[in-house]
Amino acid sequence: MSNEPSTNPFTRELQIEVFGTELSGRQFIEQTRILTMTRDGATIPLANKLAPDSELIVRNPVNNKEAIARVVDLVRDEIFVQVYAIAFVDSPVNPWQDAFPEAKAPTTVTLECSRCHAVEAVLLSEIEKDVFESKQMLTRHCDCSNSSTTWRPTDRRVTKRRAPEQRTSDRRQESPPVTELPARKPQEKRREKRTPMTPPACIRCQGWETVVECEDVSRGGFRFKSRRVFPEGARIEAAVPYAKSSNNIFVAGRIAYAQPVSGGFFRYGVAYVKAAQKHDSKY
Repeated sequence: MSNEPSTNPFTRELQIEVFGTELSGRQFIEQTRILTMTRDGATIPLANKLAPDSELIVRNPVNNKEAIARVVDLVRDEIFVQVYAIAFVDSPVNPWQDAFPEAKAPTTVTLECSRCHAVEAVLLSEIEKDVFESKQMLTRHCDCSNSSTTWRPTDRRVTKRRAPEQRTSDRRQESPPVTELPARKPQEKRREKRTPMTPPACIRCQGWETVVECEDVSRGGFRFKSRRVFPEGARIEAAVPYAKSSNNIFVAGRIAYAQPVSGGFFRYGVAYVKAAQKHDSKY
């Protein structure tokens, strides 16, 4: 059986840029290419080793489109590179901007966790289906270890997991509920999932530029610290991630909130203008 996903994905040598975090925690920007693509993901070779379910920023330099993707699985390990299957976090996103054949009916398979032997019926995306048919296994998150484990096909019946609260001790059940933080804090009003990445970003404001390091990013904006003073509501342009040797894409945004922190720094939340208009995002 082939080690390549082969259920009719497109095969094309499209050059892309990938930003992410390798296993050691080091940030990287790598130029690579698409080996195969589906409407919801792709397979790509990388020199950097990645953890399952880790997230990447993928940029198509042809049309300057970006998307956040997660690592589905390692397809194969070669001498100098590893080939990974990745899936877009926001499935309607298609940075390739290619026309794909009509989507087939979703595939559901019964898989068993190799660690705790829980059995689940799993609805596979297109890229997951490609990986599963080539490897007859998937790497998926499991509650038994709160980490990724290997899942294989099984004839066993689907099992029900006990709810986490049923596994807690009587002492914990009797403890008072945790009080939620007040909603007035701006970061609690965010609607988009935050990804803990720290890419460099270039901020343009009132005719000058400054390069900062992000604390995290989302589809609606990002957060960073700086000693520069930005008024709340100020209009800016930002490139995330930013690389001096690359064709950087600047998009319009606004300073959604500003908080003083130690060392003379301020923490800023940036909301992209289109996202802010659609969702009234506070990042």
